[in-house]
Amino acid sequence: MHFGWTRWLYDWTVIAYAGSLTLFFSDVLQPSSRRSVNRMALLLLFVAFLTVTGLLLARFQMMHMFPAYTRSDLLLLIAWILLITTLVLDTFFRIGLVLFFTNVVGFFIFLLAGYQPGGQSAEWFPKQDLLLLHVLLAIFSETAFAFSFAFAVMHILQHNNLTHKRWNRWFLLLPSLARLDNLCFVLTSIGFFLLFAAMAVGFVWGKLVLHEWVVFSEKTIVTVLTWLMYGVYLFLRVRDKSGSRNMMIYQVICFAATLFNLLFVSDVTPTHDAF
Repeated sequence: MHFGWTRWLYDWTVIAYAGSLTLFFSDVLQPSSRRSVNRMALLLLFVAFLTVTGLLLARFQMMHMFPAYTRSDLLLLIAWILLITTLVLDTFFRIGLVLFFTNVVGFFIFLLAGYQPGGQSAEWFPKQDLLLLHVLLAIFSETAFAFSFAFAVMHILQHNNLTHKRWNRWFLLLPSLARLDNLCFVLTSIGFFLLFAAMAVGFVWGKLVLHEWVVFSEKTIVTVLTWLMYGVYLFLRVRDKSGSRNMMIYQVICFAATLFNLLFVSDVTPTHDAF
């Protein structure tokens, strides 16, 4: 990813992303010039979307297959999905600070992608359709968890505003605690079931290709533990019927576990580097 014109695309993505988020932040602090600053921030965010798209297309051209088989590609895809989803939602619903917080998460994920080894080509495996399905399900589950993490952080900030009676602009622009709690719960539920489906498909692929149930590998164990952590949150949320500040802090811990699993836990196969 870091060679030739792809390096140029990466650098411009960082600039556009950082510039957009800076303008969004200043828009909150200085609302007097809101329209012009907000439009420029959206324009830069759209430029970031285009350059991330260019990086993914470059990977597709290099690999001659869907770019989802290295950690770098997987992180790029998550950042890309966060970008396109929030841009589309903001076009129709004006999601405000949700756009800002979600893309702060997306920018962090993009930076992690930039420093992962992504230049190698992926090896072809039998049952490639199952492997791709497994990876795509994992991508969408982790994207859902990224959204739920953003909503959890927003919930913590709004809770602190209410606790300390800070009736500032952040308080006015952030959604209500109940709204953030519901969004966090829904996105976590989606991610939870998508991750279960990804694990199930991965087990089947491992049996068909590796001729064993990959149950006791390091990757499988950590993934199952992460899935169970989110299951604990869902159980507590259903039992209590609302999310507390402590639950949101636990959500942050769950997402940290997701990133740890994605970045540092080795995979079942030597070249399949994205689950």
